[in-house]
Amino acid sequence: MARSSPAAGPNGGETMATAEANDLITAVTELPVQPGAAMRLLWMLADPRPSAADLGRLIESDPALATQVIRLANTAFYGLSGKVSSAWRAVTVLGLPTVRAIATAAAFDLFSETGRSVPDDFWPHSVTTAAAAAAIARRIGIPPNDAFSSGLLHDLGRALLFRRAPRRYDAVLDLLAGDATLSHLDAERMEFAMTHAEVGAAALSVMRFPADVVEAIGSHHTSSAEVTSQLGRVLVAADAVAIEIGDVTSEQNAPLEETLEALEMPADSGDSLVAEVRSDQDNLAGFLTLR
Repeated sequence: MARSSPAAGPNGGETMATAEANDLITAVTELPVQPGAAMRLLWMLADPRPSAADLGRLIESDPALATQVIRLANTAFYGLSGKVSSAWRAVTVLGLPTVRAIATAAAFDLFSETGRSVPDDFWPHSVTTAAAAAAIARRIGIPPNDAFSSGLLHDLGRALLFRRAPRRYDAVLDLLAGDATLSHLDAERMEFAMTHAEVGAAALSVMRFPADVVEAIGSHHTSSAEVTSQLGRVLVAADAVAIEIGDVTSEQNAPLEETLEALEMPADSGDSLVAEVRSDQDNLAGFLTLR
């Protein structure tokens, strides 16, 4: 199994690694030739002012997609448990960024219950990170819906690699098992010539997501000091909260206190933030029954 290292010069290993990374992105971001409701929904969401009624009708044309959207809107997180019975109402409850995130996951078939779908901890970690991102966003005054949807998709690249490059994903796990000093990101670079964060950003770029979301996804394992956007720093901190809670064991991030300080939040606010996100975790549990 070929592994690349991007370091040999302008016409050597670096060029080969770049070509391999581009081939990988093409392979893992390939969408069905016949677009389903999720893909059509993404096209409709590209309209500056889509109608909730039109979106609802399209969502309801796909029972599985409708179930996903309505079930999330009915979680206690949104305060309307059991009260949302239609897709158009769910759209108004969730907001367009979150609907777009769900449609993207559906377009890439990440809700599938057959075959090799996503890593076991993918959805619990994604939902916890989404809740943490929204909680942080509320505290610093940026739109929590944008933060929540970014958190929901932040590990999209990991799911795509697991689903669409399974042998090579397993090779990363073998590398980690064979070397306790190796980080998950370094193992990914050795096998794929890029990280899951970069793969996720590339996938969302293909899907024409806003540039700030693409940048945030691509930098969620970068040091907060090197992240330039507020949304990006929120996502780094949200991932740190989720890892602090302990819902995933395969990733590492900066200490939570450091990520909060980069957002000019008190370092000692971590405990209350973690407690809030734990509560939100419970309130979002209904969404996890999708898997």
